[in-house]
This record gives sequence, structure tokens and C-alpha cells, in this order.
Amino acid sequence: MKKRGCSLWPRAAASVLLSLGFAGGAFVEASSPSPVPPVPNPCQRFTAGSIIRQPPALFSHNGVLNVRLSYQTTTDSVGRQLFCFMTADGLENPTLHVNPGDTLNVTVTNNTPTNPVGEVDEPYNPPNCGDTTQQTQNPAQSNGMTGGSMNIHYHGTNVSPACHGDNVVKTLINSGNTFEYNIHFPSDEPPGLYWYHPHVHGLAEAAVQGGAEGALVVDGINNVQPAVAGLRQRIIVLRDQPTIQGLSESPGGTENGIPQLDLTVNFVPLDTSTQLPVPPPPALPVTTYTPAVIQMQSGEQQFWRICNCTSDAPLDLQVRFDGVAQTIQVVGIDAVPVNSQDGTQPGALIPVTHFRMPPASRVEFIVNAPPSTVQQAQLVAQFINSGPLGDNLPTRPLLNIQTLGDESLGSAAATDERVAPFTHLNTRQQRFSGIDAVTPSLTRTVYFDELEDGTAFFINASGCVTAAGAQCAIQPYPLNTKFDNNNLPAIITTQGTVEKWIIQNHARENHEFHQHQIHFKVLSQDNFEVNGSPQAPAINGQFLDMVEVPYCNAPGPGCPASFAWPQVEALMDFRGPDIGDFVFHCHILGHEDRGMMAIEEIDSSSGEARPK
Repeated sequence: MKKRGCSLWPRAAASVLLSLGFAGGAFVEASSPSPVPPVPNPCQRFTAGSIIRQPPALFSHNGVLNVRLSYQTTTDSVGRQLFCFMTADGLENPTLHVNPGDTLNVTVTNNTPTNPVGEVDEPYNPPNCGDTTQQTQNPAQSNGMTGGSMNIHYHGTNVSPACHGDNVVKTLINSGNTFEYNIHFPSDEPPGLYWYHPHVHGLAEAAVQGGAEGALVVDGINNVQPAVAGLRQRIIVLRDQPTIQGLSESPGGTENGIPQLDLTVNFVPLDTSTQLPVPPPPALPVTTYTPAVIQMQSGEQQFWRICNCTSDAPLDLQVRFDGVAQTIQVVGIDAVPVNSQDGTQPGALIPVTHFRMPPASRVEFIVNAPPSTVQQAQLVAQFINSGPLGDNLPTRPLLNIQTLGDESLGSAAATDERVAPFTHLNTRQQRFSGIDAVTPSLTRTVYFDELEDGTAFFINASGCVTAAGAQCAIQPYPLNTKFDNNNLPAIITTQGTVEKWIIQNHARENHEFHQHQIHFKVLSQDNFEVNGSPQAPAINGQFLDMVEVPYCNAPGPGCPASFAWPQVEALMDFRGPDIGDFVFHCHILGHEDRGMMAIEEIDSSSGEARPK
């Protein structure tokens, strides 16, 4: 049996790696990175109803962005544990700006408290990257993380999963230790909004709920979609956190009820307020929210770049003027400019009146300022029915849009960035072009399932058929096996291929499919309406790294084969340069932490054995 792990390097990088100290199948540090000291007063937050601020930004120069981060934790005034990445000069979770072809070098020190290593801690079988034993939270606390292991995932990027790259399967950075990432972006990386966050299995939900995530922007969208050139761009990071009043979540599907988690907008809290005591059933609690504020100039168009950087919450976004849905123009989804891969330049914008965002997805769109006759303009997260076992996701206002006259903008306008001017139409960044002309080598069936008591969640690679109609290998372990970092790959494929995947949901709650390292083209959303769920707008025919597969509407328990399972059909694009091991999973991180993830192995198209 061949070994797997993060020390699996693309051949093209071999000479560079040797100069850095890669020899004999293991990474040897040329020199130990100097630790990043902890920063005073980390993880600062704003008050409810504040005007949102653009996150601090760092930009690459001459093809390189060097960043030094301290990973820290603290508690807020109501006892919630917070996590964050801090720069030495006090910037929290900075937005990282790079260009296609750039290199991002990140040195991170885990300055959270040391956790005892005991019998519940998981060893990582070699080969591995960084530390070898995961420091976990107390298992008696569902996600009561008090520090421990961390790493960084560069979500949506089409970069190498090798050691010191975007590897989450075998990378651990324990308390007190320092690690270096060297992330090289392909020259054809699509311009758009990506993000970064910790991704240690079992600890991801707590870290993201604590706020340890930031935006990552590949610049250049002005020359792929000139409609945004010169507009004010607003980086809007939506996060979730535990409710502050100790309220019990309402049953899933309860509009106006208590949500599973509170939301924040650029760290401005949108805390649930409710009358106390909560009225007994069948009366509903009265819930209210204090939205954050975003400012626009009268008559202005802005370019909103929104990350659903929550741990668990799908969001259905809508801009409303006096309660009436407005049309927004979608520019990009999951960091790929829409309609940009078919050879037509520039791609046509997609007008919609709402946009459905799975957790971890991103949408970028043009929005118009409200006219002076509008009394209330808001960005709203609409009610979502996530199934009989799902979380409660009521309608919530996220932002009040405040319109200012020309003379009133002052410093608020000066501190916001603008998209660069249009200089030429870039027709070269077509990373996924031509996929429709490729015959899929395989058709795979992948499905979500779970134990209905919420203790275990699974993703299964249960079917495989070649283009010639022959059966091919499925996962090499029993169906409904929880994820373990030492598992064998559920899927093995070859670099340079395209596969068709049928992604089904056999559970009675929504699940959110995420594919690391690559994007996929959505072909169809099937059996949604028959199960009581609407299809997501604007995503058919587009390239994503996140897609929602809604619940199966069976009376329960379980969802038998006699039901029409909701499913998404998609083309997985493995034609990029990346080889190695990476993962696919549900990006409701509470589900991922409890087992809903699997490893896939991409072997070199040259047929050469990968270095071990």
C-alpha cells in the first residue's frame, strides 16, 4: 500500500523544494521560522448598530505577499470564546490581496493556550506536516474549544495541497509552535473573493464561530468584468457566533423564532433580542435585531463582495427597499466571474432578486443606492427551511443602507478602496474553459447521510461507472464511516480528467457540499421542488466550490430509496496542476467535525510515482 500525506510534491516544484530543504521524502526546514509574538488586546469587536468598516488590507508587491500572523484567543464580555489572526501591528484577520501568479508566504504562530494531550487526542499517521498529535477540546464540551491545534485553509483557491501548501489533511500547528505556508497562485487563477480559516477536523466549527477567518482577494476582476471597474468595493464578511442570552433555538423551520446562532457583519453583532421569559408554546417569542449600517452616496453603485464566512448558516440574501425586493447584478460566484468561461468576453452579468449562499460561499454583485423616497433600505437574510432535522434560520436584517449626500461622505468614502480602472479586456484567465467538450472519464455518486440523533455525519462515495459503462472502485471502507485523518482515500482519480458527480442528500436536513483545490460546473439541481425546496438562482452553468443540497422530505426516520433524493449534478474539473491528497465535505462545520468529510487522491497524469 502506498503512503499518503502532505509531503507529495508536484514535479514542477521539485527544484524549488530542493533549494528549500526537501530531501529524502521529507521536508527539512532550511531554517526555523522565527515565532510571531502574541499581540495585546486581540480579537476586538464592535457594538451593535455600528457603521461597518472595511477590513484592514494587505497587498502583494512584485509578485509576493509576506504575512506574519499570531493566532490568538480571548473571551468577550458575555463569555464567548473568540479566535483571530493578528498581525504584529494589530491588524485583525486582514484581507489578503494577491494577483494571479503571485506567491503568498504566511508565517503563523499558534499563541493559544496549551491543551493537555491525553487519550482523546488523535495521532496523525506519517507522512505528515508540522505536529503529529492533534490537541483537541474537552470531549464533554461539544465545541467548547479552549485552544489547541490549528492550521489554515485557503478556501476556494486552486493551489497545491502539498506540505506547506493548502493541506488540511495532515497539517497541525499545536500551541506554541510556528509554521510557514508558501502558497503559489496559478497564473490563470480566476479573480475574485476567496477566504481563509482554520480547518482542523473536530475543531473547525469552534474556531470559525470564534471569528478566525478573513477574506482573500485575487485582484484583476476589473479587466475580466469591466462593469465593476472604478466602483467602491465593500468587503462584507458574515460570521456566526453563539446567542448571548442563553436562549434555546426554535425548531427548524420556525419563522420569527430564535435562530441557531447569532450573526455578525464585519464584526458588528446582529444579536437576537427577545422578550423574556420566552412565552410558552404555541406562542412564539418576539425576536428583534439591530442591523449594522453601510453607507452609500446618493445615486451610487457599489460592488459588494460578500463572504458567507459562517460556520453553519446558509443565507438567502435579498436587498429590499421599503420591503420590495431589488434587482442586483451578480458579477462572480465563489471567486469565478459569471459566464466568463465559455469564450464570450466579458461574461454577461446575472440579474437576480435574491441569492442563496451556502456557508463558505461567496457572491459579488453590483447594488444601487436607494432613491431619496425610500424610507428603509436593507440587506436581509431571508427565512430558510433547512428540513425537519435542520437548524432554525429565520428572516433577519443584516444591514441598513444609509444614503449620504455628496458633501456628507467625508472620511467614510476616503477609507474605502475602489476597484482598479479598466485597462484592457483579459481573455487569458480561462482556467475552466472547454470543460463541456471533455467526455467525463467517470460518473460518481456521492451522498450525505447521518444519524438522526446528531452524533455522527457521513459522506459516501457509493457509486462509480466509467464512460464505457463499466463499474469502477468505490470507497475502500464501509458506507457511513466517519472521517478520520488517517483514512484511505475514498476516491482516487487522475490529474487532467473531468468527472461527472451526482451529489445526493439522503438526510432530512440540508447539507452543503465543498470541494477543495478545484471548482466544479453545476449542470442541474434535481428533485428540489418535490421535496419542498426551491432551486438556487443563478448557479446552473456556473463554476462553484460550494453548493447546497437540500433535505429529503421523508416522514422519517431516514430517507428511503423510494424517495426522490435531492441531488446536484456537476462536472469536477481535475485538469489543473494540483496532485496530492485533499478533501470534500459538508461545510456546515458542525457536520464536518462530526464525520462528514472524505479524502480524495489525485495522481499525476504522467504516470510517475509521486515523491514520498
